[in-house]
Amino acid sequence: MSHEQTRRDFLKAGSAVVAGATWCGSRATADASQTAASRPADADRPVDPATILNYNSKMGYRRLGKTGLMISEISLGGHPGPGGDSEAVRRAVLERAIALGMNYVDNNIVEECALYGRAMGKDLRKHFYIGFASWPEKLTSEYEDQITVPGLLAEIDARLKAYNTDMLDLWRPVGATWGEGQTKQDTMWEVNEKTLDKVVEAFDRAHRQGKVRFLGISAHKPSVFKRVLNQYPQFSVILFPYMFLTKSFGGDSLLALAAEKNVGVIGIKPFAAGATFVGGTPIKFEGNVDPRATSLLKAMLAEKRVSAIIPGVAVPEQLDANVRASYERDQPLTEKDKQALLECTENFHAHLPAHYQWLHRWKMV
Repeated sequence: MSHEQTRRDFLKAGSAVVAGATWCGSRATADASQTAASRPADADRPVDPATILNYNSKMGYRRLGKTGLMISEISLGGHPGPGGDSEAVRRAVLERAIALGMNYVDNNIVEECALYGRAMGKDLRKHFYIGFASWPEKLTSEYEDQITVPGLLAEIDARLKAYNTDMLDLWRPVGATWGEGQTKQDTMWEVNEKTLDKVVEAFDRAHRQGKVRFLGISAHKPSVFKRVLNQYPQFSVILFPYMFLTKSFGGDSLLALAAEKNVGVIGIKPFAAGATFVGGTPIKFEGNVDPRATSLLKAMLAEKRVSAIIPGVAVPEQLDANVRASYERDQPLTEKDKQALLECTENFHAHLPAHYQWLHRWKMV
């Protein structure tokens, strides 16, 4: 056995023990009885409202895999976009999210975390579980020599500072790159074991220090998740593009593998970067609301192995359209819903931008 393999096995064993240990952090929240849970996500199992953070009887909540957290099946993505990037608007969005029963918010880049941290303050913080990336840190193989454990830990500390807290819930670094000089699409998505080892080591340290509760990863290539799920039990959550067009891929389904490993699934980019609404009333970041968002999200929620879907929004009114999908989750699709699905399917194929053509690979998971 090679030295590298021995090191990797040591990291896996060490963090697996830590990840399964009882959490003793300072934040006393409604999930105290859930963190030891190891059952797969099950949206239909009766739950005690007292165990759900920011519970609203109209909202559906699903278990986030082996984290045991019950999160709102429609939650809040981080990209605010033009028109939604002021502190005042972000706070209005967060306040409306609380009123609607949301309890999970997920941020990506540095500026988003800083904006949400300022808008949230300590008074709204208690209503949310927070997931965050470490962008601009890039986990892809071509950047592996630039990734260091101290560097990853420094990014975690910076996000803690942005949120003015000593602990955050889910660290989920990103396995994708964009930037000047990027020319080979294949290298934009690949994440190798050397890089994943560094992520696991950084998580191990941050977790032991009480800074991060759970580990996840966001990526844009299905094979990355196969490697993560099969080789690294420390990962509790995966985030990948899940759209209204996405279907389960039979015997080699990523959704089936995640369920087998009891790993939570969070769907990102549900509206394909807005391409699904082109040709009608676009749900642009400037603040327009397209009622077809309800229809699309309602169709996506039929997949019970997805723990939550996190559309990005600019203004509070867009939250209402998104959350209505959860409120109506037990109602069959109407003719209006079916028409919306047809229109948005045509828009997707006709108007998906060139730099988002890779979303086609996520039509089957």
